[in-house]
Amino acid sequence: MSAIKNALGGLIRQQTLGASLDHPHYISLNLIGTWLHDMALNEAHGIMLDYGCGGQPYKSFFMPKLERYIGADVAAAEGICLDIEIEPGQAVPLDTASIDTLLSTQTLEHLDDVEFYLSECARLVHSNGVLILTAPMQWRHHEVPYDYWRFTKYGLISLLERHGFSIKSISPCGGVYALIGQIFLSHLHERGGRKQWLNKIINRLALYLDNRWADTDDTLNWMCIAVRK
Repeated sequence: MSAIKNALGGLIRQQTLGASLDHPHYISLNLIGTWLHDMALNEAHGIMLDYGCGGQPYKSFFMPKLERYIGADVAAAEGICLDIEIEPGQAVPLDTASIDTLLSTQTLEHLDDVEFYLSECARLVHSNGVLILTAPMQWRHHEVPYDYWRFTKYGLISLLERHGFSIKSISPCGGVYALIGQIFLSHLHERGGRKQWLNKIINRLALYLDNRWADTDDTLNWMCIAVRK
């Protein structure tokens, strides 16, 4: 078994859409969940491949729009049964142009070879099929050492267009205040902070300030809907 399979197999991962207000990642999960509901849900259809599915937190959310959901990853998270276990650096064992909707959430940063992954996305999604993708612009190291990249809006657009996708929409995941709040809460959490009341205050305040004084030149993630040409 490869090192990455050993490292990631059996990890406890987020398995639900969103999180409670006292959760240390409430800000990012809340913003991504809102975007998925408002922007991405109506784009999903047919056969969906969740490519790097982790804990499959969005499976039940998208299922009413789908004919079939396929969860694929290099190793199964705790409590998750994968439909396809991927071999690192190998093609996904599915037919070319067999996917209507490809979901990729917070996966790109963990790929040593982003170009290969996106070439597989382009191979698997048929013409006019949809890619629903989120990727971080700013986030602390996680799942080390398998954490390689961060993406600007324009870098992400360039990558996707180079691999045969046209951008339908690309949205920031919060702005400066959401970013500051999330950075602080992630710092506290990883240093053993467990003060739920403090988490609630920071989560509320960060999102209030973010809505009051929007500045999205700094953001947590980019959230993108693209169409296969």
